[in-house]
Amino acid sequence: MVDAVVAGGGPAGSTCALLLARAGLTVTLVERATFPRRKVCGEYLNSGAVAALDRIGVLNDVRAQAFALHGVRLVPPHAPAVELPFTSGALSCERETLDAILLRAAVYAGVTVVHGRVEDVLRDRGRIDGLWVRNDDGTAYEVRARWTVGADGCGSIVARRAGLVRHSWQRPRFAVGGHYTGFGDLGGFVEMYVGAGAYFALNPLSHDMTNVMVVVPKSALKRWSGFVDEGVAGKAAELGRGHRSFAAAHRAGTRAAYGPLAHSVRAPITRGAVLIGDAAGFLNPFTGQGVFLALTSAEHAARAIIASAANRAGETGAFATYAGDRRADFAARKRLSAAVGWLIDVPPLARRAAAKLARSPRLSATLVDALAGMRPPQTALVPAVLGKLVL
Repeated sequence: MVDAVVAGGGPAGSTCALLLARAGLTVTLVERATFPRRKVCGEYLNSGAVAALDRIGVLNDVRAQAFALHGVRLVPPHAPAVELPFTSGALSCERETLDAILLRAAVYAGVTVVHGRVEDVLRDRGRIDGLWVRNDDGTAYEVRARWTVGADGCGSIVARRAGLVRHSWQRPRFAVGGHYTGFGDLGGFVEMYVGAGAYFALNPLSHDMTNVMVVVPKSALKRWSGFVDEGVAGKAAELGRGHRSFAAAHRAGTRAAYGPLAHSVRAPITRGAVLIGDAAGFLNPFTGQGVFLALTSAEHAARAIIASAANRAGETGAFATYAGDRRADFAARKRLSAAVGWLIDVPPLARRAAAKLARSPRLSATLVDALAGMRPPQTALVPAVLGKLVL
């Protein structure tokens, strides 16, 4: 038996495993993919994610292979574009690079990485105490652990088998895109073209390579069956409104599709187990908080497990603190994401908000910093902020 077993080797799982190993715990991480792996979602690192990477001690390695970002260029429907500069450093970094750096740091700290697919959780007298794993050759085995960490993303097996998943009432949406050349130099700005529940996002990875995603309702993806590239290009041209399109773009590598972009849990903890990152709940990716939440939830969960290792009698309190903090922060971020989505999807409000943000650097900084994790999300939810955007 090990102290902790972590399902998933993405930013959340590798970070949690790394922090636990540094604290002297024995940790096994189970990952089904072979690294380095190509994954083109979550390549935007907001200011909060950059700060977390610094705390973890890997920022210099990431920065050496990342691209500096200066802000967001938002183009809502029937409204002029508005540039929202970042007040603190943000980066874009290919996930293949970011994931490899974090996993390598975890291994260096003493984490044992095994390649396999998590199929179920193990239980002992009502408590989760490990994972049931199957290798590529079909061999199945147990990994017993005092604590189990679910960092296996949307559709988390750990969350599902632990009975923590609840039905999500969000309209299912899918992201389709990949890495492209031909969009030119975006000047270090992430560009977002939005409207009617869909959006077209361009995240520069370099001066000539761009991460491009078109996010649409499931119904649109069904209509594109057999003609996905044509459907994506058409929706991008519609949202781009003459500013951006796929006309001169060339895909570098395979097309990627992700979804449904929805996952909800009734609680991020149960006896012996904790959920982190997307496994603990998924936010609208439009606001770019995914990697930030992965890293910070890993930090907080590791803190709870380390406290429990030091004082076994205090486990219930430590896990409850993690769950309470996660619920409160996630709920506030969900409300903020919904408010931003409402503002940009309603044309009259979008025009007014764009004009207000363009005229008020302070208002822009409050909104950007709240979304980037540099200040509590509640600071942007107060009437003094939201009211100024629409009145």
